[in-house]
Amino acid sequence: MVEEICHICDDRATGKHYGAISCDGCKGFFRRSIRKRHNYVCRFNKCCDVTKNQRNACRSCRLQKCIEVGMKSNAIQNERDAIGKRRKPEAETEELLDGLLKSEKLCQQLRSSVSYDCGKVKTWRIEDDRRATLDDVGKSIHQQLVLLVEWAKSLPQFTRLSMDDQ
Repeated sequence: MVEEICHICDDRATGKHYGAISCDGCKGFFRRSIRKRHNYVCRFNKCCDVTKNQRNACRSCRLQKCIEVGMKSNAIQNERDAIGKRRKPEAETEELLDGLLKSEKLCQQLRSSVSYDCGKVKTWRIEDDRRATLDDVGKSIHQQLVLLVEWAKSLPQFTRLSMDDQ
């Protein structure tokens, strides 16, 4: 089996693409250039070498060579399912997103209501090598209860409750 050579850049060809024997690189370059209607300009009088190692140096000469060896722009099909195309979200999706946004805002409000100021709580330490006593557990519960009450006081809804309900 004879290995085919790309008629544009002399790299290893992968088949006949758009009417010319070419490699995947030149096939993709030609397709993108035509689809995006690129208008390349050569800086060196349209006489650049288009080889495997130099094919990216001048896009104008590369595209011209693609056309010269027989690539046809009308052989390029329309994009089917291009990556990056955005579809407009359906109504159901929009409702879900709105619900998520509302939930996130509520979570942020709750997070901001948490008091990180523990100034009213006395910190205490027990030695690392002894077990907690009933008194230690009581102090810990008291500390947690004080923090809970301080947090509840920061909620607007809590302060609107009657003293009995608080």
